[in-house]
Amino acid sequence: AGGSRAGQQALMTASMLDRARAWGASTGISAKSVLVTIWGDSVLPFQDGLWLRDLFALAEPFGFSERLVRTSMFRLAAEGWVTAERVGRQSRYSLTPLAQREFADADQRIYHRTRRPWDGQWTLVLTSTAITTTDEREQFVSHLRWHGFAALGRGVLASPTATVEQVHGIISLIGPAHSPPVARAAFDQVADLCTHGLVEEMFDLATVGHRYRAFIERYAPQRVGEGDALDPIDAFALRTMLIHDFRRVRLREPDLPDELLPSGWAGTQAYELAAPLYRAVSPRAWEAVGGLLGEEPRDPAPDRFA
Repeated sequence: AGGSRAGQQALMTASMLDRARAWGASTGISAKSVLVTIWGDSVLPFQDGLWLRDLFALAEPFGFSERLVRTSMFRLAAEGWVTAERVGRQSRYSLTPLAQREFADADQRIYHRTRRPWDGQWTLVLTSTAITTTDEREQFVSHLRWHGFAALGRGVLASPTATVEQVHGIISLIGPAHSPPVARAAFDQVADLCTHGLVEEMFDLATVGHRYRAFIERYAPQRVGEGDALDPIDAFALRTMLIHDFRRVRLREPDLPDELLPSGWAGTQAYELAAPLYRAVSPRAWEAVGGLLGEEPRDPAPDRFA
């Protein structure tokens, strides 16, 4: 408990940029993943593409070197997230169609928490078939997990909330030679899935809940009313850290209906903490991003955490 209080005190007293650099250098923080957060959270409201020089400026508060940024973007390009073009001596990156779809879907999952009524049906995707290559299977699994699917059994991914149309949309962007079979099904005695721990084990809710509680402990000391007092670059740094740490857990949380979630779910508490803090620092953060990019946002007040 003493260590926890000391950590909270450090959070409240250290300068924001010192905190941002320490956070960027901490174990478990990937520059590549943070760049994805920056792009989705701060860049897309301004523009679709991004000059490498501007990305250097956006990454600098977190202590990421130009070399590290270049390497991270090279890896994102290799993974099919971005394409690069040379314009004179400058490099400009654009999101691929698959990345655009993923960013749009992630935006809904991160910033909104409205749960649709559940009809008791599950969407199942069979990824292990004779006509599916190993590379295709890995792509299916990676992207479907991003959308809240979990392994029901070997070669079977399941989600209680994703639709067949959503799955086919993802598959069409991956463009495999043969699509995996997709089905809708209902389980008997749904309550028993929770009572006997199958849902908690399948979706690893214990680990997700632990990560949410760590997020709450880290950001609870940050007072919402301090947002207006921050310099723009400090507000940008805090908002990026906040949304990245929240995003890392939220995108690992399956989109389960309330019927399948544990009582007092920590994800709800984390969302209720993140929402007002994000809104409080955003006006000043937008000033910083606009200054770094030299542009006004297309949408100065995106519908986030509304």
